[in-house]
Amino acid sequence: MRAACLALALLATGCVFRDPGAPRFFRPESAALDSAPEASPERSGIPLRLRPVQGAPLLRERIVWRSSPVEYGLYEQRRWSELPASFVERALESTLRRTPGIQLSDGPGGATLRVEVMAFDEVLAPAHVAAVSLAVSLEDRAQLRLFDRRFDAEEPIGGDEQAATATAMGKALDAVVAEVAVAVGDALRAP
Repeated sequence: MRAACLALALLATGCVFRDPGAPRFFRPESAALDSAPEASPERSGIPLRLRPVQGAPLLRERIVWRSSPVEYGLYEQRRWSELPASFVERALESTLRRTPGIQLSDGPGGATLRVEVMAFDEVLAPAHVAAVSLAVSLEDRAQLRLFDRRFDAEEPIGGDEQAATATAMGKALDAVVAEVAVAVGDALRAP
C-alpha cells in the first residue's frame, strides 16, 4: 500500500512539474506576404483606405485548432510569429497594391475597407484543412455601404507536422485576399 501511494505521488509530481518544452513559432507560407512592396511611382485608380485589420479575440499568437463548429482550442507550444490580423493586413495590402484600378491611400475622401479576421484555424475534422475567414465591409467616399460580406478559403493540410499547417494556411490566406481584392475592385468600378 505504501509503495502504491509513493508511486502515485511520484507520478503526480511528474505531471505537475513537467517541462512542456519551448514554444515553436510559425509563419504562413504566403506569396502575398513574401512579395516585395511595390516601388513604382504613384498609380492612378480609385482611392481606397484600408483600415487596420481587426482579429477575433481568440486569434492571438497561439495557433487555434477546431474540431467542430462549436469546439475550439489553442495549442500550448505552437504559435504564430505575428498576430493573424497582421498577416492578413500585410497580405491584403500587397494584393490590393497589385489590383488594377485601385490606389491605396491614407488620406480621407476615398472608399474605406474594413476587415475582421473571423478564422485563422487548423480544422481537424471532418477534413484536415487550414481555414481563413474574413468579415469585410466596403464603403464608398460618401460612406454608403457597397458590400458587407464574409470571405472564406480552405486549403488541405498535407501532413501532421505543423510546417504543413503553416504552408496550407499561407495558401488559404493568398486565396482569400485575392477574392477580397477582386470583389473590392469590382464594387469600386461599378457605376
